Amino acid sequence: MDPIELQAQRQSAERDVLAMGLVLHRQLAHQPALDEEDLGRVIARMPPAGPELVRLPWSLPRPVPEALRAIANRCTDRQERHRYRNARTLSRALQGWLDAEASNAGGALSLLLDRVRAQGALPSAPGGSVRVSQLMRMERERTNELAEIVLRDLALSFELLRLVNTADAQLSANGGAVLTLRRAIALLGLQGVQRAAQALRPWPGSLQPEAAQALASLIATVQRAGRVAQALRPPGYDREVVHLVTLLQNLGRLVVQAHFPEEAVQLRKLMQSAPSDKPGEPDEPGMTEEQASFAVLGADVQAMGLAVARQWGLDDSVLHMVRRLPLGAPARAADGDDDLLRALASAANETVDASALPAAQVVPALQRVVQRYGRALGLTLKDLQQALQLAATPGGEDITVGASAPGSPGAADDTLRRSEPR
Repeated sequence: MDPIELQAQRQSAERDVLAMGLVLHRQLAHQPALDEEDLGRVIARMPPAGPELVRLPWSLPRPVPEALRAIANRCTDRQERHRYRNARTLSRALQGWLDAEASNAGGALSLLLDRVRAQGALPSAPGGSVRVSQLMRMERERTNELAEIVLRDLALSFELLRLVNTADAQLSANGGAVLTLRRAIALLGLQGVQRAAQALRPWPGSLQPEAAQALASLIATVQRAGRVAQALRPPGYDREVVHLVTLLQNLGRLVVQAHFPEEAVQLRKLMQSAPSDKPGEPDEPGMTEEQASFAVLGADVQAMGLAVARQWGLDDSVLHMVRRLPLGAPARAADGDDDLLRALASAANETVDASALPAAQVVPALQRVVQRYGRALGLTLKDLQQALQLAATPGGEDITVGASAPGSPGAADDTLRRSEPR
C-alpha cells in the first residue's frame, strides 16, 4: 500500500477507536461527553485539536469497576500516546475485563494461571546447567549454603516455594506456609531440589531476544530490591525471608513479562512520562502501573501476582505481606512482624524504582520514600542511599544499614518472625 494511504488508514482507525471510546463513555456516564451528541464535534474539541478533556466523573448513577473505568479513560486520554491505536488492543482489554468479571478468574488472569501451571513461572536463569552441577556436588553441604545457590535463580526459588506449599508438603511441614529456601530444601531433600532444577525450562524459554533481555533486566532490578531490603532490615530479622518477601512483591511484574511480553511493552510505554509540548512546563505524567495494567490486560498486575502465589498454596498471612502498600499514603506503624516485613519490602521496591529515574529526580523520589516510611521503619535518606550502594556491591547483601545484630542466615527455624541471634 502507498505510504500516504497507509498513514491515512491508520489515522482513520485511531479515530474510529476514539469514537468507540466516546460511545463507551456515554454508556457509563449516562450522558454524552462534553454534553455534545455529535461524536465528530466532540473529537474536534479534544486534544490535539482542542483543549477539552474527557474523563469519567467519579460521581455516576451506577458504580463503575476500576478496570472498566481505566479502559474507558484510556480511550479518551488527553495524551494521544496513551490512547488505543487499534480495535484489537481495545478488544483484548475489554475481553479480559469481561472474562474476569464473569468468572473471577478469566481473561488474561486465567490464561496466565494456565501458562504458569504448564510452563512454570519463569525460565531458569542463564547458567542453570552449571547450578545443577553445583547442586549435584554439594551433598554434604549445609542447607544455608545450598539456599545461597538457589536464590541466584528466581525460577528455581519460586519452583521450590511452589513445591513445598502444596497441600501434601504443608502436612509434612506441620501446616503453615514455608517461606525460606532453607526449609524448602530440608523438606524436599537435595534430590528434590535437583529434580526441580532439571525440570525448569532453560533460558530464555519461548521468549524472543528483546523480550528475554527485558526479563533479564527486570530480574536484576528485583534481585537488587531484595538486597536493598536486606540492608535496611532491623536487627534480628531473617535476611532470606526479607529477600523473598521483596521478590514476591514483584511476582506480578515478573510473570507478566515472562508470559505476556508484548503487553508488558505496552505497560512500560503507558507508564513513561513525556516531555511537555510547552517549554518550561513539567513533563506529561504516565499512567500508574494499576491504570496501565487495567487498560492493557483488563486486570491488575499485582492481583495477577497474588493469584499465582495463591495457586502455589501460600496462605493469607503471606499474601498480606506480598501485597505492596498502596502509593500516595504514609505507612503506618507496624502492628506486628507481618506488617513490618510488608512495609520493609515495599520501601525497598520503591527505593529501587526511585533510583531508576533520571538523575535530577532520584533524590526527590527517595525523599518521598522517606516521608512514607521514615517514621514506621526509622529510615533516613542516608539509609536509603547507603542501602543502594551496598546492593550494587558484590556481597553487599550481607551488610545491614544501622543494624548491630542481623538475623542468622543459617537459622533452622522456618519463621516469618524474628530469627534467633547468632
